[in-house]
Amino acid sequence: MMQVIIGWVLPAVLALACGWVAASAWQSDGMAAARSRRSLLAAMLETAFVALALRLVVEWSPVTIWLWILSVAALAAATAGAVIRWESLPRTAAEADAAGTAGSAARAGSADAPAESKRGRSRRQPREPGTATLSGYAVLLAAAVAVSIAAG
Repeated sequence: MMQVIIGWVLPAVLALACGWVAASAWQSDGMAAARSRRSLLAAMLETAFVALALRLVVEWSPVTIWLWILSVAALAAATAGAVIRWESLPRTAAEADAAGTAGSAARAGSADAPAESKRGRSRRQPREPGTATLSGYAVLLAAAVAVSIAAG
């Protein structure tokens, strides 16, 4: 039973996660849209690391290999979306929030509208990944690539 879970469920979840990251790279608004460059880059690095780790753990069959191919294609689409949309993405989530607040004030028709209170906002929204976090993800991905090459 455990072999079925590892062999089928994990690759299916990987394909869904890679698809979600690809959607966030291409959408400019909506639930799946990336909040910033940093959050998109962190999601791509995390997903690539998990995909590489599963490559080493899962015993791929002729059928489940298609889930792997679909996952890698979705990661490639996410990378292409990130490269194409890089300039249009806000640098940080704070910039995205500031642009959203300015946009909502303009839509309300009043330039002198009071700024929205940010009290309690940090509790609802996840923190932005920092430079050290992104560097750590990149080092882990590089180490996983080295292990994958060594393992064959």
